[in-house]
Amino acid sequence: MAARRSFRLPIWEIMSRCLLCTAGLVLSGYAFYVETSKEADHSYTAMCDVSESVSCSKVFTSRFGRGFGLVELILGADSPLNLPNSLFGLAFYILQLTLGE
Repeated sequence: MAARRSFRLPIWEIMSRCLLCTAGLVLSGYAFYVETSKEADHSYTAMCDVSESVSCSKVFTSRFGRGFGLVELILGADSPLNLPNSLFGLAFYILQLTLGE
């Protein structure tokens, strides 16, 4: 029986993954906060709303801010899969942190 070699990732790669995934979690969490705040209060202004033409809250609350703009076309607006993109981002970064080697 062949001996199994232990493979260990370099520390810089582990630290980079943790840093980038943490940044992704923070940004996805903020995007979710902005979207839910804007839906609850239409007068809410996010920090990333620079001007009328540069507005992250307009993007997050648009048709393309949910289900990547495709789920509504295929399954309808009431589909349980038509979730905010930020939730998909949160799930992705959590999986990257926990399953990445």
